[in-house]
Order: sequence, then C-alpha cells, then structure tokens
Amino acid sequence: MAKQIKCILIDPPVLPVNLSGEEGIADAYRQDSAYPPVGLAYLAAVLKQRGVAVNIIDAKSLMLSHDEVIKMVSAEKLAEVVGVTVFTTQLKSVLNLCQKIKESLPFTMIVAGGPHIHFEHESIIRKPFIDFCIRGEGEYALAELIEALGNGSNLRKIKGLSFKADGSVVVNSDRPPISDLDSLPFPARELLPVNIYKAIIGDGEKKRFAAVTATRGCAFRCRFCSVPHLWPTQRRRSVENVLDELEQIYSVHKISNIRFTDENLSLNKRWLTGFCRGMINRGLSDKVAWSCDSRVDTISEDILIEMKKANCRVIFYGIEFGDQSILDFSGKGTTLRQIHRAVEMTRKAGIFPHGNFMIGYPAEDHKTIGRTIELARTLDLDQASFSVVTPFPGTDLFHYCRKHGMLKTDNWEEFNMFNPRGGIIKLNHLPDEELMNLYREARYTFHFKHIKDEFEQEMANY
Repeated sequence: MAKQIKCILIDPPVLPVNLSGEEGIADAYRQDSAYPPVGLAYLAAVLKQRGVAVNIIDAKSLMLSHDEVIKMVSAEKLAEVVGVTVFTTQLKSVLNLCQKIKESLPFTMIVAGGPHIHFEHESIIRKPFIDFCIRGEGEYALAELIEALGNGSNLRKIKGLSFKADGSVVVNSDRPPISDLDSLPFPARELLPVNIYKAIIGDGEKKRFAAVTATRGCAFRCRFCSVPHLWPTQRRRSVENVLDELEQIYSVHKISNIRFTDENLSLNKRWLTGFCRGMINRGLSDKVAWSCDSRVDTISEDILIEMKKANCRVIFYGIEFGDQSILDFSGKGTTLRQIHRAVEMTRKAGIFPHGNFMIGYPAEDHKTIGRTIELARTLDLDQASFSVVTPFPGTDLFHYCRKHGMLKTDNWEEFNMFNPRGGIIKLNHLPDEELMNLYREARYTFHFKHIKDEFEQEMANY
C-alpha cells in the first residue's frame, strides 16, 4: 500500500542583498507590496486534486524570518516534502532556509523549483540539503515525484526531475510544456493569505487583488529575458476557462481587482477580443477591474476600445529603452514611434499607461541613457518603473556578457535589478558610479515631474 506523503510549499523570505549572515527582513520589501505566489497555488491545486495533503507558506508576503518558517513547518507536521520557489535574486535566502530545514527535520525531502533552478539545477542539486530539482513547469512533475516517493516507483521516469543517486547527479529528460492549460485546476487561493495582497488598479486607491495567469510563454526574443528559453511559444487558456476563474475569485474570495501575470496578454487579438466581450456578456466588467502587461507593437486602437469597455484600468508596457540602437541591440523589436503611438492610444482610450524602463545595457553610455530618461519624462505615462539591466541565467544577455568578459561577479545574490550595487555588467563607456547616478536621476526625474504635473493641474483648477 502506497504511503500518504504530505507536502508544504514555501515562497521564501526576502532578505537584504549582501546579507552578512544575520537574520533579517529586507527593508525594501514591505507587506503593502505583497504579491501572491500564483505558481505555488497551481502546484497546490494539482496536489489537492490527487489527494495530497498540502499547504502553502507565503513567507515573503507575510515577512516571516527563516526561524518562523521552520517553526510553522514543524508545527503543521506537513514536512515530509517541502517545495521551495527559487528566484535568482533570493538564492542565498533559499539556500539558508533549506539548510536550516534539513538540519531541523533531516528526514524531510526538499524540492527546489522555479526559474533559477531550470537553468542552474546541476549546481543546486549538488547541495547536500537539496534532494530534488524540478525543471520547467512543475505541476505534474511534483505530483509524480510525491506519488513515486509514496509507492517507491522509479524516479528516473519522472520527466523534468534532477536528483542524486549513488553519489552522482541524475538529470532526467525534459518535460514538454503542458499543452492544454485548461486541464489545470484553478490555483488553490484558499491556501493563501488573500486579504493581504493589495495594489492600485488605476484609481489611486490600494485594494485587494488576485493574480491570474491566462497564458504561458512568449513568442518574442528579447535578449534580456529568460521566458523564451523556458516557454518559446505562447499557450493560452480558453476564454471561458479564464472567465470562470474570474467569477470564482469574485464570488468566493470577494476580490474585484485582477492583475494578469502574462508577459503579453495582447499578443492574440482574437483571444483578447473574445475575453473582453465575454467580460461584458457575463456582467463581469461591472464587477471586476483588471490590468495587464503588453508590448507597444501588439496594441491597437480597436483592441484598446474593447479593453476599456471590459474595465481594463492599467496597461504595463515594457518600453525598456529610449535609444533606438539599444532597442535594436537588445532584441526588443520595437521602435520609438511605436512607443509614442501606443501610449497616446492608451491615454485616448481612457486606460492608464505604465512604462517599464531599464538602463545599463551593453554599449550604453551617458547619451543613450539620457534618451531613456528623457523619453520617460516626456511620455504621457501614469506611472513608470526603472531598473538596472541584469543578465539573469538562461538569457541571451547572460551568455553574451559571459562570452565577452562583462560579468563583474558570479555571486547570484548581487543579481538584483531594483537594488543594484553598481550593476552586474562591465560597461565600457560608463563607470559604476555614473551608472548609479543616472539610475537615481531616472527615478527622481519621473517622480518629481509627476508631482509637478499634479501641482500645476491643481493650480489650474483652483
């Protein structure tokens, strides 16, 4: 008779960059910026569907310490298998946590998954406190692993699994992407602290929200992004399946704000039009507000009108750079004209445009970054975010920088695009100090421009 295996899934604590060893929570991460780990909720839903006892600890959003997480794992007695999400910027936190769990609960099997693991599994699996690594999509791989641990079946048959056996590392064959996303159950949001996830969805007021994934993958090849190497084509859930999930979120969890996690929700206009009209036909557009990510070259006036009618409030555009040569070099595949046009059309449609920008790509200098800062300042954006270009593992940019000797460190802990310490890339035309000054200038220029515009508008209305 197969043994019933219990599982707990953890989104690990966020710790300060360059943590010197002491326990602590990063000041930069606040609970009011908490984001639901929808990937873990999908894993949990599949496990529940197969009769596995599972729970989720969102340590990141709850701002828990490592010791608090270990106490929770021990107290709930769900520690036979522990699954941990691994992002590059928090690798040290993850490894510290996993090591402490293994020391406290030596018979617990620790499974690591997530984007960093997909590309760096062979180094991570060699850690003595990591038992298994899951590459790619983990829903069915984790379920099969737990089933195999329960009945003693052959681990070598589980696609996407890396593990240790007889002193050597075993890397099973890759698992193909899930072809029918509708076959997945809705994320197990009942296992998450849904009341703490809050965001501004276009009206200036912070409200409870849920993250929803309608598609997986991206058809574009931006050199700074790892998604094309994880999922090189976009797969879509059916419109009906997504609408059913929104209805469940609204009726069961009483949440009326949705943040789509997709890289580019507007890639397929027929799908998006059907979704927007389905929102209206089901009456969801009167109940639910939503935001999404898009590219400036996959948007049009007609689809923006449909999105506005369906109560889309905010579109996050990956604008990235304000210099055409850097846009081309990065593989973004967009033009400055398309950027201006997309923002203008979005404003005209009554949707708030948000711009995401980066600085510090290879070959950048003061002039190219100045053009990005100027573009952010002059575009009619509602909000903007800025980051320093970071060559994450698996990206074409990472391989380019390594090939040309441009990586300043191999310490994954320093690969932090929003909390950089001089950047990771050695720029030939820009010293570290000047890059950081430009990074601060980009953020402050937009912020104070925004305040100035609001003040002038208030004075005009006075």
